[in-house]
Amino acid sequence: MQRKTTLAGVLLGAALVALAGTLPIMPGARVAAAEDVVTIRLSVDEDPIVPRLAESLGYLKQAGVRIVRAKVEDFSKEDYLLQAPLIAGQIDASYHWFNHAVFGARHNLPVEGVMVFNDAPGMTVMVAAREKDAIKSAADFRGKNVAEGALYGTKGLLTSYLAKKAGLPPHSYTPVMLQHDGRQEAVIKGLQAGRVDVMTFQEPITSALRDTGMVTTLYDLNSGASTRKVLGAAWPSQSLLVAPAFARAHPQAVQRLVTAFVKTMRYINRHSLDQIVAALPPSYFEGKDRKAEIRYLRRTLPTFAKNDYSFSPAAVRLVVDTVRAYDFDNSAEGRWRGTAVNPTVDPSKLYTNRFVEEAMRETP
Repeated sequence: MQRKTTLAGVLLGAALVALAGTLPIMPGARVAAAEDVVTIRLSVDEDPIVPRLAESLGYLKQAGVRIVRAKVEDFSKEDYLLQAPLIAGQIDASYHWFNHAVFGARHNLPVEGVMVFNDAPGMTVMVAAREKDAIKSAADFRGKNVAEGALYGTKGLLTSYLAKKAGLPPHSYTPVMLQHDGRQEAVIKGLQAGRVDVMTFQEPITSALRDTGMVTTLYDLNSGASTRKVLGAAWPSQSLLVAPAFARAHPQAVQRLVTAFVKTMRYINRHSLDQIVAALPPSYFEGKDRKAEIRYLRRTLPTFAKNDYSFSPAAVRLVVDTVRAYDFDNSAEGRWRGTAVNPTVDPSKLYTNRFVEEAMRETP
């Protein structure tokens, strides 16, 4: 967290305050005085709607928070190495997948989750229609060709965990590796040629595969409820991460940010897609296919946590267990995720609910 100390910072702050001044503020809401505003450097995974709505709805202004976007790559070689800049204070908070807290703990780079945005990974495990009678569960993956994305990512991690949970030993199926560019076309061609039997994907690829009529759904991991049914617990995916030292040194700043985001999640839970789209700032759609973006939001809204944005011990243990059980590949990212300077990870040290519970009490 930083105060305005440079001319550039003052100008940026003035611009953001001016913008915020044009945004709606809920009737009766307290707005922090200008001198009471804290600046939080936030890195984000892609362009999530929660920070955008928190600004456009005026919740950040009410809380006395100014967000400055930060890029992990300005401080680390790759986005997945976000723990070090958080700990060094180069970034204050990160909106990213919770499993980064597990990887950090394994490398003695502790970060902790303080709020859950999505309690489902937004993934669907599908079976080729020609195999639907042969593959009734993950126990039937043995000897099959499985397209699950890169072998350091969550799609592969969860597919492997489902197979292990079903009793299969490691390496029971053959991963089908597909390059990120053109992946959708490649898996469709693989289906047509009989080279792909099982697929784990997220939107928009999931819908594209369904539209071919060549797949059926085996496991639905697109909502907290369906994920609990399949895995036994919710899956905290996109979450708010901070360094424990930052939370100790700046508890008020963390509380303000979490409170603004809880109000935003309440808005998402209680409003229709059309209302959410209308509340997003026009800049959110700049450079994007608006219709495709709205279609994506419609299909992914079920992944957002509903009413409770805290971490459950069972959900955190699930993430830790899947990471421990996975055989990561030999890519640079895979090697980093798969190695462990500290192989003993205490799940209770990966999160704190004190900020989000206070915010949920304030915003029932």
